[in-house]
Amino acid sequence: MVSVRTYKQSIAYLKSLEGKALNPDGAYGFQCFDVANQYWLYLFGHTLKGVGAADIPTWNNFTGEATVYENTLSFLAKPGDVVIFNRNYGGGYGHVGIVISATSNSITILEQNWIGGAYWTPPEVTTRRTHGYDFPMWFIRPFYAKETTKNKVKSKTKPVKKAKAKKGKKILLVAGHGKGAYSNDPGAVANGYNERDFNRKEIIPRIKKYLESVGNTVVLYGGKSMNQDLYQDTLYGQRVGNYSDYGLYWVKKNVKPDVIVEFHLDAASPQASGGHVIVSDRYPADDIDKALSSVLGKTVGKIRGVTPRNDLLNANVTGQLNLNYRLIELGFITSKKDMDYITKNVNEFTKRLAEAINGRQINAPKSKPSKAKTTWNWSGKFTANSTIKVRKSPGLKGTVVESGSWLYKGNYVPFDQVIKKDGYWWIRFKYVQPGSSNKHFYCAVCKITDKQQKIKNEKYWGKVDWK
Repeated sequence: MVSVRTYKQSIAYLKSLEGKALNPDGAYGFQCFDVANQYWLYLFGHTLKGVGAADIPTWNNFTGEATVYENTLSFLAKPGDVVIFNRNYGGGYGHVGIVISATSNSITILEQNWIGGAYWTPPEVTTRRTHGYDFPMWFIRPFYAKETTKNKVKSKTKPVKKAKAKKGKKILLVAGHGKGAYSNDPGAVANGYNERDFNRKEIIPRIKKYLESVGNTVVLYGGKSMNQDLYQDTLYGQRVGNYSDYGLYWVKKNVKPDVIVEFHLDAASPQASGGHVIVSDRYPADDIDKALSSVLGKTVGKIRGVTPRNDLLNANVTGQLNLNYRLIELGFITSKKDMDYITKNVNEFTKRLAEAINGRQINAPKSKPSKAKTTWNWSGKFTANSTIKVRKSPGLKGTVVESGSWLYKGNYVPFDQVIKKDGYWWIRFKYVQPGSSNKHFYCAVCKITDKQQKIKNEKYWGKVDWK
């Protein structure tokens, strides 16, 4: 649907966000994603989907709401565009901001968590910064309401209600195959591993830890030891006509999970490689299914997309019982390549799987604030047009040299460094007169008055010839 906000209202609201710490979902700190969500809440009344910012262009249906543009050499962004930076940013999760102005060479955006301050106290606030265009890069341009006399009168921005913090999900994790009262099935065996034990030892405990760390409730089928086989238990319930106390029937009655994920490893020839996700053909793939498939594609690889099936017992029964279920083949146990990747990257691999199930990034690492740059090795010649004190170090506390060594109108010095300090721009130089000291000296050349604090936009107490 078209936004209820006009373009003028939207830009006014966007500008009002500068300097604010935004966290509309009340979770995971003050992320870059929160700025996009706050803006989209104002425009359309709902947030955007994605584990990370880079997921936004593909995880959301923008039909009727916006146009998605991929950056080209001739593309020109417009104020109000949501800009998506690729996975080279944000530790693989991408980055997002809102364009406030643009030229053909750069974009100025409002963004949050650019320098890693999502968990600072106080947190990093929404800040205006200028960036270059990148490839790939995406721009999402909303469809705004037409301005009418009626909505013109209501052009003042209204605060958007914060979305309620999402409660954690109740998630059932199932290890495929297994041993228990009705079976002792190791599953596929190859490359020194068996499917039953590998998933129980290496995969599911890690995913459980990650999911619980962000407030989800995780239940393991078969308890801590996972010593049951969901398939055999469900099949037994059907055989004896007990549709209450066994397998998925017991799960429906007693666990009542929001999400079920069953883990397997595939088997075929040594050349077969990649994982895939299977769902019941009764329901379309949801965000978790798509996210898990995406994780496979970016890690171990995948042999196909999300596949609906009607010939698997657990998929059929969960479809009948209206349980949110999927089976994931993590890769081929018969592929040395797949198993080498999984075992060597098991922590990162399982974390990304957990994030796909969770629907959002888990425990983004806290970053220390980077020191603001104050010194640049820029050189040139400065010619004074008034009397300027010279100091032995930059800043107002620097020792002032005797007045005979100050700069007077018409004096010039070559400089090799520019320093920002105490509200002034300073240069570092050596005197050019024969017999002068070989030490460096400093003088201010102007006050800092430019809003973007760019020295080349300032009015100097003289003339600067840049090299």
